[in-house]
Amino acid sequence: MRAVVIERLGGAEVLQLKELPRPQPGPGEVLVRVVCAGVNPADWKCREGYLDGFLTYRFPFVLGFDLAGTVEALGDGVNDLAPGSRVFAQSDVGAGKWGAYAEFACVSRASLVPMPDNLDFAEAAAVPTPALAAWTGLFDEGALRPGQSVLIHGGGSAVGGFAIQFARCAGARIATTCGADSASRAQALGAECTLDYRTGDIQAALGRWAPEGVDLVLDCIGGGSLPEGLDLLRPGGILVAILTLAPGDAGPDHAGAARRGVRTAVAYSRMPSGELLGRIARLLAAGRVRPPVLDLLPLADVALAHDRLQHGRARRKQVLRVTG
Repeated sequence: MRAVVIERLGGAEVLQLKELPRPQPGPGEVLVRVVCAGVNPADWKCREGYLDGFLTYRFPFVLGFDLAGTVEALGDGVNDLAPGSRVFAQSDVGAGKWGAYAEFACVSRASLVPMPDNLDFAEAAAVPTPALAAWTGLFDEGALRPGQSVLIHGGGSAVGGFAIQFARCAGARIATTCGADSASRAQALGAECTLDYRTGDIQAALGRWAPEGVDLVLDCIGGGSLPEGLDLLRPGGILVAILTLAPGDAGPDHAGAARRGVRTAVAYSRMPSGELLGRIARLLAAGRVRPPVLDLLPLADVALAHDRLQHGRARRKQVLRVTG
């Protein structure tokens, strides 16, 4: 099979298109013929070694957290999927196995979900990691409830776009930071208040919208890009930061939060993720949530997709066409 592999950690130059043996599904696994693979910031961080505390690299290593494709073969103990079924998932790359940048991938059945009929493969591949991160941040860590107010920092990102939609579905009031070029889309997704992080005084503008502060700040960007985040919370509120693993990102100021009478938490996707992704799939199927706007690139352009994400040049979700 064709696959993008790395033989060592490093920059985008270590990405190589090679032929590898086709994997065989083990017990509880499904072999998926990958049609499209989503590209996430976690992919370039994985390529450079920032995930070495979470997984064991065995070279050659195939990157890629998100995939959509069709069922090719079933491992022992899996009998509830038919060959040819359309599915999507987070890959098992987080467990140190080969990921989504390949024509075939073995995925745990517990992570695999039938694709909604109203999505194509590229749209489905754009969903898992950003949607799971947004959900975990809002609900598992942030405990967002109907009627509460939330500031989503980074509403123009894939994670932020899903967070806006999930918060809207939950009956929350939503403000978001985003560039002027993303404001209209953020509003269409459900944001009541948009704040231009490049030019505006976020604290002053948010204070006019929520004078007592918001119940939840979801930081989808990190890296200290929202330095006054704790000051935007009402007493007892919570700031949840999406785990970025970016170099130099120390995460939220837990001690400072305690002094202010507010809370902090860090959100990350937990594996296997199929049960939660199934809930998200039902929202997608019902048309209550939409996938992000995307750029579809050939597999050979994987380095370009990584470069766009790593250096802040991606204006849309990056997705690779692997087969088909």
